[in-house]
Amino acid sequence: MCPSSLCINCVCWFQAVQDFGSMCQERDAEEVKGVLPYWSRIYCKISVDHDRRIREATQLAFEQLVLKVRRSLAPCLKSLMGHWILSQCDTYSPAASAACQAFKAAFSPAKQPEAISFCKEEILNVLQVILLKETADTLSDPRSVTVEERESKYVRLLTSSLLGVKKLLSLLLQDDRAALEERLSHLVSSTRFWKYGKHKSPQVRGAFFEMVCALCEFTPALVQAEAARLCPAVLLSIDDTDPVVLPPVWEAVLHVVSTIPDCWTHVNAKKGFFPKLWALLKEGGKGMAKALHPNLMPLLSKLPHEVTEPNVDFYSTFFSAMNSGLFSERAVTSSSENAIIVAALVECLRFVILQNTKEEEDQEKIRTMIICQQLLPLLEKALSDSFIQNGPLFFLVTEMLISWEKWAGLHAESEVKDNKVVFERLLADFWEDITLMFVRHVDEEEADPRALEGIAALLKVGSLYLKNVHKKKSVRMHFSKPDDTERPGVEGEVTEKATPTASELMSEKATLTGSLQTQHFEDVVCQLAQLCLVHVNEKQSERHLVFLSLLLRSFHTPTVFSTLVEQDERRAKGSVEVSKNPAVHFLHERVLLWLTEKERRDTEHVVEMIFSSLSCCSQQETTHYVSLSSKACAGDKVLSCCSEWLKGSVLGEQLLGLTEELCKLGSSSRSSTSTSSHSWTLISLVVSQRHNNESLIGEVYLEKIIEKLHATLSETKSLSDAGNTEPLVSFICDVASTFFSSVRECLQLLSAEELLLTVFQLTAQDQTHTHLSEKLKAVCRTGVQSMVQHCDYEVKEGGFLHSVALWVMKQLLTVPLDIKGLQVLVLAVQSLVETILSVCDQASPILTHFLTLLSPSQTEWTKIRQDLPPQVSKPEHHTWATELLYALQWCKEMKFSPSIIAAYHHLLTDWGLSDGLNSHVPKKTLLETLYTRWGGLMFVFPKNCDLSKVTAEQLNLNVEMMRFLSSLVTRYSTVLGGNQWDFLLCAMLAWLETCSENVSSLWNPWVQIFMCENAALIVKLNQFFTSSPPDILEKLPKDLAGEWRDFFVEGIYSLLLRLPVNITGDYTFPESDEPVFPLVALEALGSALTYIPLQQLTHNSLSARFIADQKTNLPLPLQTLMNTFCPLLPFKARPLQITIYHMLEKVMPQLPEYDGDGDSNKSDDDRDEPCLSPPASLMAILSTCEELCDNILAGVQVGEFAVVQPLSVEYSCILGYLLAWKLLLTFFKSSPSHLRAHYAQYLKRSGHFNKLLLHLFKLMPENPVYPGQGVETKETRTFFTESLSLAVDMTDTVEWELPHLACSVYYSTVQDLPAMVRLWWNSQEKRVSAAVEKFTMKYVSPVLSAQEVSSVHSSTQMFDSMTVKARSAAREVIATYSVDDIFIELVIQLPQNYPLGAITVESGRRVGVAVQQWRNWMLQLSTYLTHQNGSIMEGLALWKNNVDKRFEGIEDCMICFSVIHGSNYSLPKKGCRTCKKKFHSACLYKWFTSSNKSTCPLCRETFF
Repeated sequence: MCPSSLCINCVCWFQAVQDFGSMCQERDAEEVKGVLPYWSRIYCKISVDHDRRIREATQLAFEQLVLKVRRSLAPCLKSLMGHWILSQCDTYSPAASAACQAFKAAFSPAKQPEAISFCKEEILNVLQVILLKETADTLSDPRSVTVEERESKYVRLLTSSLLGVKKLLSLLLQDDRAALEERLSHLVSSTRFWKYGKHKSPQVRGAFFEMVCALCEFTPALVQAEAARLCPAVLLSIDDTDPVVLPPVWEAVLHVVSTIPDCWTHVNAKKGFFPKLWALLKEGGKGMAKALHPNLMPLLSKLPHEVTEPNVDFYSTFFSAMNSGLFSERAVTSSSENAIIVAALVECLRFVILQNTKEEEDQEKIRTMIICQQLLPLLEKALSDSFIQNGPLFFLVTEMLISWEKWAGLHAESEVKDNKVVFERLLADFWEDITLMFVRHVDEEEADPRALEGIAALLKVGSLYLKNVHKKKSVRMHFSKPDDTERPGVEGEVTEKATPTASELMSEKATLTGSLQTQHFEDVVCQLAQLCLVHVNEKQSERHLVFLSLLLRSFHTPTVFSTLVEQDERRAKGSVEVSKNPAVHFLHERVLLWLTEKERRDTEHVVEMIFSSLSCCSQQETTHYVSLSSKACAGDKVLSCCSEWLKGSVLGEQLLGLTEELCKLGSSSRSSTSTSSHSWTLISLVVSQRHNNESLIGEVYLEKIIEKLHATLSETKSLSDAGNTEPLVSFICDVASTFFSSVRECLQLLSAEELLLTVFQLTAQDQTHTHLSEKLKAVCRTGVQSMVQHCDYEVKEGGFLHSVALWVMKQLLTVPLDIKGLQVLVLAVQSLVETILSVCDQASPILTHFLTLLSPSQTEWTKIRQDLPPQVSKPEHHTWATELLYALQWCKEMKFSPSIIAAYHHLLTDWGLSDGLNSHVPKKTLLETLYTRWGGLMFVFPKNCDLSKVTAEQLNLNVEMMRFLSSLVTRYSTVLGGNQWDFLLCAMLAWLETCSENVSSLWNPWVQIFMCENAALIVKLNQFFTSSPPDILEKLPKDLAGEWRDFFVEGIYSLLLRLPVNITGDYTFPESDEPVFPLVALEALGSALTYIPLQQLTHNSLSARFIADQKTNLPLPLQTLMNTFCPLLPFKARPLQITIYHMLEKVMPQLPEYDGDGDSNKSDDDRDEPCLSPPASLMAILSTCEELCDNILAGVQVGEFAVVQPLSVEYSCILGYLLAWKLLLTFFKSSPSHLRAHYAQYLKRSGHFNKLLLHLFKLMPENPVYPGQGVETKETRTFFTESLSLAVDMTDTVEWELPHLACSVYYSTVQDLPAMVRLWWNSQEKRVSAAVEKFTMKYVSPVLSAQEVSSVHSSTQMFDSMTVKARSAAREVIATYSVDDIFIELVIQLPQNYPLGAITVESGRRVGVAVQQWRNWMLQLSTYLTHQNGSIMEGLALWKNNVDKRFEGIEDCMICFSVIHGSNYSLPKKGCRTCKKKFHSACLYKWFTSSNKSTCPLCRETFF
């Protein structure tokens, strides 16, 4: 079929190109070579297609073609190469990369210039036509392509063509370039070409300037000939700051000024070029400093003298503009931009200095201007700007000074230069001016702290460079370790060698600091240190003291300390005795005095000066000072001498005042945590440290400190109100924990007991579960353990446990607690009891006394019962067990009324009261009493009794009997004898008959409870007879299980099955919104109906219900069952919906067998594929719910999550819709393969399936994470990894039940109907398909692929002549088929987006099979796996059956080349009378409709 007759669209082309690439990879080289004559025309067309995916796929396929045909490509090379080069410059990077890869595969690097040279004329022809002739309308058809797409393609091809010229020139040899210059001159002389420099598209402009760079580099003569147009086009475009254009523009600028010496004759630099440059520099490059500023120094080097006249003004303007750009809006917000501008500025400064080193007046003015007007003002601004300080400025300036010193010959390794004097004078001027600037900032009483820090930072950078210089010198001079010569120096050095003495340091300094640079640095530091000392001594300036500390940290040299000591000597007029080591003298006379000042708060910088001083001390001196400090604090003798002072009032009052101050500051949230933590540590040590079992401080002050902590903690009513005082509470917890754990008998202090009680109260009221609450619980445990373990503790009035019991009882009886508050209170008491048990045994009098205090008195029990509603009041009980069991049962009855009652019911159930207290009930005695009174009880409800007229007492008596009998069945079944079992089962059935007769009385809540307990008893009996262990069943009376199965089950479910229909009937409760609707009764009945056996459903006794014109093959009972319950699926009562689903789910697998072999009305002559409807009643309700869902979800887009209010009308409608689909998918999965194809065809034609998928992607959440997961979970659980449990009773999962159900339905569709899902996905628009693929790949495909592979592992299906294995890690299934001498191996690879993507079938080993037959079988398996709705194992079984038929002699259909049809599984039956070949009916139908002919596909004769 010729290509023009194909439907050319993006999907077709993309798929076709991919298939072509696969074909080139798989076919033999000789077969592929036949494509070459046609490939050139096709490639030149699709390599410039609108769709970038097609362009990329084209290049990938081209690479496979090249690898296959190799040198046979040569005859087609000239027709291909132009578009090949164009594709290598594609604006879509993957396509360009693929084209380059194909080019490299075709030609080695050495052969590439030859290939380009061979086709250079053709390449340039293609590029020139696009650049000079083509337009947007000529490149694309205006009738079928939009304006935007036409313009986009035109811009893309222009960009690629300009870049193609650049690539052509770069690949050609010089001789070939010369041969093309005439052709290139025609291109360059065109006016249209120069307009591309001003094109509206930045991509085109950028490509234009890149091509200009290539022209300047490879064809300089051609460029010089066009200099009149080239120079203005490039040099006047420097203000184009588009990120795509600016880099190539500046590259072109440098090429132009280098290639064309007279370029400035074509451009007015002062009016055209420089104003644009100044504006660009002042704005910091407009955010493009990284691309712009590195080009400035090369530009300066190429500017001729006549352009920059006068030089002083030019350089002044240039550097002023750069300085302004450094502080522009964009530069101050980006550290990287700022650093690049600084680096370029210093680089240009150094270059201009080096270019002006003569002693001429003009050059000296330039040097002076740079130092005084540019460099020093920049440094002065940087002193108070931390943003610039953190950049590279100080390092670059220091590096520049080092280079100047080398030029001045001040370094040992530097050579003597002619301009040495100039650099010496330059350095002297710089240091003189910067020293004046430093002194001006420092010698102020109110000096700016930021400026002082900046000065220290600049000097510190210089000191680091000095360190590096000294390291190099020391290594070069001798072979000793560097540590020997690095000592005088710099911050951060730590060594284990002995510190040199002062004399050694002085001699070493003389050796290392001979350079002018070092001398300058130390002179400046000494001068500044002296100024600081003057301000500190005379004006007590704290900021100057901090600055002095910073200086000494970087410059702790003997010279600096000597300067400071001399300053002291002059101040004291020589009366001070000076130590031999100036650092020791400074430490003694200055630093220690500053440290001991009373009003000093911040001592960090003074301590730093101590360490700076010690760094200049010898090892002996340092050891001496450290030992003096440590001896002063050691030994009992010192402690005994200090004992009186420690216990005295001075220290006690100070510590108490410190505690009050800390509590006050913490309460007002004004203290910083870091500052106060040291003080809190001190308080913790004071209260916890003991000596000879006595407190270090006075007991009075210790108790007052504890009282203050208790009072502060008491002000925190609850942790939720703590707010900003949380650090304070945390500190108090630390102190209390240390106190309780360290001090024996600590709780003998009354204040300590009160503190522990307050801690317990906070934990018993805390609902936040924060780190602070955990800390409080730990403090409480520590205190209780200390109290019980270290004391002869008794529960006495006023004590801790007595106070706790009273407070808990008060909370329970007088404070209105919510469910959360009650739970927290109980957990706190439980933790307290567990802590006591961890120390003493269970029979401890402490625990017994405490629990007795917690128990209510008889008066309190009476008051509690009186507070209950009158209708639930009961006779008084006298034990804990009966009271709590009664409370549990009352909450259960009321759990569907107020939500708080249901919450309390869950709470009591979680505590295990029902299991733990049932042993207190006298069951055997009660059973005997009931049985003896059975004769009288049977006549409470005679037949046809109206329960609405029965008293509540009579109903409640029967309800309690049912509850008791349920308990007996569950726990004490072996106690019952034969007569008692008869009594139980007959009573249950009699009660059920009474319920079925009183459906209209269900408006009465007592009747509802009666029905609920009856249903609960049925559930217990079902569970007992179906799940009891064999040893229990053996102890039952003989024939009891048979009687239950044969008689009672049928009687129960014949009555139960009618009840849901009767309750929701037109004359009882047709609307679920009625206040008296028996929702609770429906829920209880639903729980019982879920146990109904399949036999009772398929042979039910429901009233016959038929629908006119309903087509069905089902027998009457099943038809009645479906017609009765399917319409109730969307009923607004969730328990009823779930119940119906569970019942019908049991029936669904049985229904397909009644459809036999399919649609019997279809004959073989029907041309279309047969289809068959699933159960009509289910499809009818599905259609109804589908329309309602369309209206509900109309405003929601695919991929958005529709939030549905739980239990609303919309919720019930969507729930019924999803449950109907769940049933339909169960029906579909249970069908045999041939029926499954018919059902799938029906769903496809009706459109129901497409709508389902659209609805699902509106109901599934964007992030379907399973709720309730902890952070520590290794693998995230989702709605796809967790199975859905549709429980009848109302659960906490109702909020996310609908999203989970939607995810479950979607998973079932992709599992059971993968082909239909794949077909739907391919037919969706791009936005929808992308959203579906993203969601499926992330959440569904990994789970489904793993399940498919694991199902192969665990499959019990056995094949004759075929084995199947799986590889989980590679998502592969390997099928091996062998019969006689034939051996076939196929590898099935699941895609990452399975099942949306097609499954690939790769060839493995094969023996004894022809190539063509082998390909046919691979194609057949691929077709089966792609188009059949089932698992991989089912597809393999179908394929094996097809191969078996082939070996049995049945010929393939000559249209699909398969024995078994891929979708309807039929055999070839329609034969041609002429050639006698047989075809599938469906294949013939498609052949006739697609070819518009009625001839045989093989012999072309008319088909009869």
